[in-house]
Amino acid sequence: MGSRFSYKGFNGEIVGFYNDYQNLLGSDLAATGGTGSLDQFNAGQVRVSGIEFLLNYNLLHNQSSRFKFPLSISYTLTDTEFLTSFDSNEDIYGIVTAGNEIPYIAKNQLNTSIGLQDNKFEVNLNSRYTSAIRAKAGSGPIPENFKVDSNFIIDLSAHYFLNKQITLSSNIINLLNTTYAVSRVPAGLRPGHPFGINFSLAYSF
Repeated sequence: MGSRFSYKGFNGEIVGFYNDYQNLLGSDLAATGGTGSLDQFNAGQVRVSGIEFLLNYNLLHNQSSRFKFPLSISYTLTDTEFLTSFDSNEDIYGIVTAGNEIPYIAKNQLNTSIGLQDNKFEVNLNSRYTSAIRAKAGSGPIPENFKVDSNFIIDLSAHYFLNKQITLSSNIINLLNTTYAVSRVPAGLRPGHPFGINFSLAYSF
């Protein structure tokens, strides 16, 4: 359930969500530390709820300029809880007690974007923050050996419109070459994407 609003150049939306899973299914995947059999298993009753907020604003909206200077901020708060206890025999969940949080779901996620746009080009600087996540189901403070630390990553993208059909694009991933982890399975800590650049040419018809 949510609502959208517009006020003095600000545009945004706020959404609340609630999911009640009577019997969440998991799969035995090598990527999550399992055997890779792909067999499914029951994870019991689970609740996932939260709130999302989005705000957009053009910093030049009151000026007679051909440029746009858009600012966007979004935030998601997610709360998870197992409502039943079980032993999954899988690295992704482990031994679960009712009240535990689901692993690999960040409680807080924040994204911001600021750009400069024209009829011929646009440049956008994007940042994202992800709070620490659990590598095993649990509650309370996350033990260090079951924790994937929070991270803050900045990306840069640019598009140049040669004409109505052809667009040149480039993206810089992880602009500051931040070292961060995204998972503890399979086989220990897994790194996030390092600094990288890609280019593309798009033709529309």
